[in-house]
Amino acid sequence: MLRRNVWLLAVIALVVLIGEVPHVLAACCAPHGATGFGTAWFVNDFAQYESAMRQGAEQSGWLVHDPFTSEPHPDTFMFPLYVGIGKLAATIGVPALWLEQLTEVLARVLLVLAMWRFCRAFARGREAARWALGLALFASGFELFAGVVGGYTGNWSYELNGFGMLFAAPHVPLAMAATLELARDTLRPHRSARPAWYLKVALLSAVIALLHPFHAPVLLGAAFVAGLAFWRSGRGHANVLAAIVAGLAALPVLLPTVLTFSLQSFWVSTYSVQNLLPSPAPHELLVDLGPTLLLALVGGLLLRGKIAPFGLALWLLLALIAMYIPVPYQRRLAFGIQPAVAVAAANALIGICERIGQRRAAILRLSTVAVAGSSTALVLVSVVASGIANAPLPVYRSTTDLDAATAWLDSHATSADLVLADWDASNYMASRTSAREFGGHPVATLHPDQKRFEIATVFAHPSSLIVAKQLGAQWLVYGPAEAALSGPAEAPAFQSGPVRVYRVA
Repeated sequence: MLRRNVWLLAVIALVVLIGEVPHVLAACCAPHGATGFGTAWFVNDFAQYESAMRQGAEQSGWLVHDPFTSEPHPDTFMFPLYVGIGKLAATIGVPALWLEQLTEVLARVLLVLAMWRFCRAFARGREAARWALGLALFASGFELFAGVVGGYTGNWSYELNGFGMLFAAPHVPLAMAATLELARDTLRPHRSARPAWYLKVALLSAVIALLHPFHAPVLLGAAFVAGLAFWRSGRGHANVLAAIVAGLAALPVLLPTVLTFSLQSFWVSTYSVQNLLPSPAPHELLVDLGPTLLLALVGGLLLRGKIAPFGLALWLLLALIAMYIPVPYQRRLAFGIQPAVAVAAANALIGICERIGQRRAAILRLSTVAVAGSSTALVLVSVVASGIANAPLPVYRSTTDLDAATAWLDSHATSADLVLADWDASNYMASRTSAREFGGHPVATLHPDQKRFEIATVFAHPSSLIVAKQLGAQWLVYGPAEAALSGPAEAPAFQSGPVRVYRVA
């Protein structure tokens, strides 16, 4: 058994190694004075998770506030994984970021295991399952070629790029693992089931609702429709009950989430209206999914129903429809579509290779690997380069001087205070002091464009302290980006290198 799964252990080791590359580079090879590495994928979002960990450690409850904006607002239930990490870290007396990093590693291991079980369940044999796993984890689209010729160069979101999950914050691979495991259990016919299986379905559904609630209705809807089809065709009635159990398990989390982000004006304005995540246009999916989508489409024409079992095909169809529903977060509704397309592509690849002869089949396989891995290799090279030079993607959010200023501010500012700094410095400091930031995140900051303009006005004005006071700030921070600015005539309350903290009178 072990010998048979050595390759799977090798895939797990490779995934963990790739995911840890940015952390290793941050520890050994970061540019002089650069600090504040969080994730290499959606860099500024990590500040939200850091804030949730801090708030979880400092309180007994599970509700969090938004530190990235100056307006008063009610606390809400949000980022429970990171709130829990903060509570556990405070309980056992270790830094929360250590636990978060350990959770990242465990999440990637669980992702590979769940993805393999998903591929084995829906692929045509073990060889197809291996291809499906490879395409789901390491394949990308035609982004490299699109960049060369110009035009649309891809979405680069983890809904359509499985490789991105290897660098994402841990709730993303954990949510994908739970999604694929639930799909595996509910989209295949079951004539009967034990109570433990229903309990597992309920737990998986609750986990999805806690970690990534957006796509849960699509998957649960597919499970229910598939269950009805299995029941009416005599293939099993357990699926209908499982879909109902899963829906009831998710409801206690989904209902308050929907009510909060649909009815409470502050949260509607920030995390709903401003959280624009449009799906790529249908023709742009070819760039995002590349050879994986091409194989699935060609296989569908040649092999028809053989490329995907009924339950998987149904989920794919509903996800494709749902991702164009006119809601701000429509791209989130397609979460899980990339591994499903990878299974269809792998089934198609094996089926086509059986028809065209060994030589042509070998060429097709090599071409698939080369093309599907082209943009993936580009991403990996970019991640390594960013870890060493902080470019092309600025992954280091702070400097040693800003760290010192932030630590000083944390000991002097109160929760009633408002800090005004440039956008990037505010994003980093928001989770490291008790004070609120004037701005710092395009989603979490109310009226972000206006706030950006007002922040720029402060630093462009010769009387910046007066303007900051008019905006309600108690502290004004000249961060690394303002090193060349002379600043107010008054002496700063704290200074470390070019970073200065001023108390607003």
